[in-house]
Amino acid sequence: MNSLYTLALRQLSSLSTDIAQLSSLYSSPSAPPASAASLNGQINASLAALDRTVDDYEAMARREIVEAKKEKALSRVARFREEHAELRKEYERVKQRGNELKATTERSELFAASSSSTSPSLSQPYATSRHTSSTSLSAVAPSDVSIQIGTPSPLTGRSSSGFQPNSPYPNSPYDARTNHALREHDFLGQTGAALDGYLAQGQAVLGNLASQRDVLKGTQRRLRSAANTLGLSRSTITFIERRTKEDWYVLVMGGTLTLVGMWMILRYFG
Repeated sequence: MNSLYTLALRQLSSLSTDIAQLSSLYSSPSAPPASAASLNGQINASLAALDRTVDDYEAMARREIVEAKKEKALSRVARFREEHAELRKEYERVKQRGNELKATTERSELFAASSSSTSPSLSQPYATSRHTSSTSLSAVAPSDVSIQIGTPSPLTGRSSSGFQPNSPYPNSPYDARTNHALREHDFLGQTGAALDGYLAQGQAVLGNLASQRDVLKGTQRRLRSAANTLGLSRSTITFIERRTKEDWYVLVMGGTLTLVGMWMILRYFG
């Protein structure tokens, strides 16, 4: 039981260190995402291993015969449960904050890349329209220019009054491309998060298998020790039975000789 207590303390210390390291990785923008993903899987596996260790310690504490040791062990179990819950909450907070920072950074980078790619193509149509309008205005005489307010157009039948906005691209595909890029970015982010979750589950399963292997090794050692003890006891019992049988033969022979001697004494001296 003391070994389980020491193991739980080591796991708590390792979890605290890993969570602090994950927080620093999320805070630094130059940190590689692969290290954060591997650290996430390691933390999930450590949390699962700590939970199993506390369960084993609690099971052994409930089988304790001495009441004082049992109460002390159960109080340690309660403290371990509280620290485990606090570490899990802290890990969820750090993970959520890291995901928010990552999404904000990637979104800003995407907007910056989109604006830098569209600005040269947008400046050229404005220059062309300005050149065309200046050429047309210079070709038209001032006496030919007339503005009629409220008169309908002969082609469309609509009034030409009011301001009609000038847009070089009224049906510009840039908004659609940006929305598509954002949707693709969100989908890739969700896919990456799902893959990280699967990797974390795989590492947790691997940790479970490793801990179960250790438990099975300990059980095998205890079974071998019990078998050796039983073998020693069996050999001792066999030795005692053999000596008992030999003593019985000695007793029978001694009793027979005693009876024969008494008969001879009574026969010849009586």
